[in-house]
Amino acid sequence: MRIPVSTYRLQLNAAFNFNKVEAIIAYLHELGITTIYASPFFSAAAGSMHGYDVCDPYTLNGEIGTVDQLYRINGALQQKDMTWLQDIVPNHMVFAMSNLRLADVLERGPHSPYYNWFDIDWQHPDPLLHGKLMVPFLGRPLPECLQQQEIKIDLGPEGFVVKYGENIYPLSIGGYEPLLALLHQEDVGQLIQQLRAEAEQDWPLYSWREIKAGLIQSFLANEPAVMEVRKLLEVINSDARAVQNILERQYYQLCFWQKANQLINYRRFFAVNELIAVNMANEEVFYEYHQLLHNLYRQKGVHGLRVDHIDGLEKPVEYLHRLRQFFGEDCYVIVEKILEQHEHLPNNWPVQGTTGYEFTSHINWLLTNMEGARRLKLFYTSLFPGLPDYKTITFEKKRHFLETYMGGEWSNLVRSLYNLQLVPETLKADDAKQALALVMCCLPVYRLYPDEEAPDSKAQQIIEQTFQEAITRGSEWRETLQLLQTIWDLDENDPAINLRRLEFQKRLMQFTGPLTAKGVEDTTFYVYNALLGHNEVGDTPNKENYTAPDFHQWMQQRQQQSPFSLNATSTHDTKRGEDGRLRVNALTWFTTEWQQANEQWRLINASCKETRDGKSMPTGEDEYFIYQSLVAGFPADEQVTPEYVERLKAYYIKSIREAKLFTNWQSPEMQYEEAGCRFIEKILRPDHNFVKSFLPFFKQIVAHAQLLSLTQTLVKITAPGVPDIYQGSEGWNTSYVDPDNRRPVDFEIYKQYLEDIKEWAQKGPAEMLKYITSKREEGLEKFYVTGKSLQCRRQLAAVFLHGEYIPLYTSTNCGIIAYARHYKKEWVLVIAPISMKEQVTNCSITLPADAPVKWQNVFTGETVEAAGDLPIHTIFSNFPVALLTGEV
Repeated sequence: MRIPVSTYRLQLNAAFNFNKVEAIIAYLHELGITTIYASPFFSAAAGSMHGYDVCDPYTLNGEIGTVDQLYRINGALQQKDMTWLQDIVPNHMVFAMSNLRLADVLERGPHSPYYNWFDIDWQHPDPLLHGKLMVPFLGRPLPECLQQQEIKIDLGPEGFVVKYGENIYPLSIGGYEPLLALLHQEDVGQLIQQLRAEAEQDWPLYSWREIKAGLIQSFLANEPAVMEVRKLLEVINSDARAVQNILERQYYQLCFWQKANQLINYRRFFAVNELIAVNMANEEVFYEYHQLLHNLYRQKGVHGLRVDHIDGLEKPVEYLHRLRQFFGEDCYVIVEKILEQHEHLPNNWPVQGTTGYEFTSHINWLLTNMEGARRLKLFYTSLFPGLPDYKTITFEKKRHFLETYMGGEWSNLVRSLYNLQLVPETLKADDAKQALALVMCCLPVYRLYPDEEAPDSKAQQIIEQTFQEAITRGSEWRETLQLLQTIWDLDENDPAINLRRLEFQKRLMQFTGPLTAKGVEDTTFYVYNALLGHNEVGDTPNKENYTAPDFHQWMQQRQQQSPFSLNATSTHDTKRGEDGRLRVNALTWFTTEWQQANEQWRLINASCKETRDGKSMPTGEDEYFIYQSLVAGFPADEQVTPEYVERLKAYYIKSIREAKLFTNWQSPEMQYEEAGCRFIEKILRPDHNFVKSFLPFFKQIVAHAQLLSLTQTLVKITAPGVPDIYQGSEGWNTSYVDPDNRRPVDFEIYKQYLEDIKEWAQKGPAEMLKYITSKREEGLEKFYVTGKSLQCRRQLAAVFLHGEYIPLYTSTNCGIIAYARHYKKEWVLVIAPISMKEQVTNCSITLPADAPVKWQNVFTGETVEAAGDLPIHTIFSNFPVALLTGEV
């Protein structure tokens, strides 16, 4: 197995395609990267910026490149002993007619070989959806669309279609009969009969498309007949009842997009109508979906896999074992799995680890002053005394999302309880519904992984905790909750009920993950703003204590359990860039100054607010969010450009829509949004006093945060796990949430950095380090730490991949993190500050007895000799962090 020594995440799309990848391979290799970690590259929706909306897993996205280009890239990678880690999306595909498998289902219904390919409930009891797939993309209710003649039947190269704006859906063969009755024309009658006869032959997809294209092309060549049909179609389209009669015979039901909030018969990715889930538990679906990927793997086009949204699958464990069997024991596989505090990957998952959100959380808290965090929390609650505590907000926001956006999924789960005979028929459906909601909203993890065995002790503990909290929050449903809790029991005398219980458990778990993601990450994290740096995927702002020994303990555990998980600090999903996050966390060291600054800024900016019905816009909570966001993302060169103002405004709008308090994505409140944007514009104007007040405080925070960023970078690269560099994060990354964090990276700047470092190195270490430090604002110092650490890691790969992790402690509390990595004769020593306010003058580290006496400083080139105790001040005299290597 080729374990990556380091990875570099690239977001592939039309603007950054395979040609661009080829152009940076040499740069990445020189930086020290061993593995390109690519976003999905299969055919996706036109113009996709991320690739998670796959339309065809059998082909590569033409906007990105070709298979031949991929093989050429991998030839170049092979020459540099580099590999390719590929992100895959087994949970869902795009709900669009570019998804030919789905289009075939809409057209041929049960005659399509893909009828059961997608996670669709064809037996939904609602008359509108029974035997039909919901297609929720109308801009208004169907009767209104028909009345306004917005839906038309048409004939074109694709055959007969249903057109709504730019959306074109195939006419189902079930609709041929009423259409035939209205088109009194002999040639078209013959065409329709031929199409229906061929469609019912259960042809494979591409055979059917070829047959159909031939029939349509032949008919379209008959211009008189085509003109006559078009005239008849105009008459039909002018008659709403005629069009409705045809639509009623489709294998799908067009409806208002908001209807999916409360009624639905297909599983979505989260609550995104445009992404339909795949029935990946079906073995035939699995092998067809992964066929091209497997071919690429066998031909060394890719060398490892990253599995997206593993929690969406019905049977994640079965899927991973099937994947492992298909790709073999030598394939490096990691999963996108968000682990809550004290949660670990299940032992029976045949994977190398996770994508690393848990590392983000731990390094985040290591570099936070816990006492300062508590003070900021108290300050926040004093500013907004009516705000509930974090745990209550989380529950309320999960509940709100379930009721408002997942009502259909919620009702489907309740119906399943009755269909599977897990609750008595005498139980009121609303009681079952309310109790189930309590369970879903109180579950403290994204999901559990039920199988045919009884839940293990950890799962049982989580189940017990969940139901206890549910009863506390909804005591009136105590009896119903106690009944639901029995669903998790294993009845040794009734195997049949165990199977029904297991079926429900697996289905329920497919929706608790999305509910947590949307209720916490995409709502609570924009409502509870005590310290934005910890409102992060995989993290929590609700931690009471964390110390360097806690970090050491977790790292030793990581080395034992998942040493090949990624160490991530920025991803395409993080709420802010890694360096912007540390800027916010640096506030914990300057709590008094922050409180004073806020009081001053609120006074300075009061005139920039607007009022409506006696309430200020933005609210005080959103104003506080804006100030933290300015700290996180304000340009390091301190120049307020129009581009930055627009970025901040876009981030603000996204944040308040995600919060769903005064506006939201489905029904934007433009007056509130525009007032907030005007507030941002006004406070950042050069003739306003805010920026003058902000900059001195900002400089103080940035000076502290930039040094902590060096620590974060060094620890990420040298601690147990595989360091992942998100594109552009070798320099400062103070981006906001997507799409801001997907802006193009100027790799020419970074290539020049490499040349500059080599040029200055010829002038001697002292001159080089002086130059690098002088360019801290531009990010050169972080770039230097990244490159030198990655190169050291590649050179001593065995130490970092397999070596033990040895915590080291100081003689006094001097605000540093220190540890050794040791494998056979090779040693690495890491020392870095975690506080800028502690003194290291009389501080020393006790080295292991068997450690080397002579060490080489990777950053300064200095030789250090120490036996027993190593004085810290000598290490930091020329550079703020230290990476030492030695051999015995």
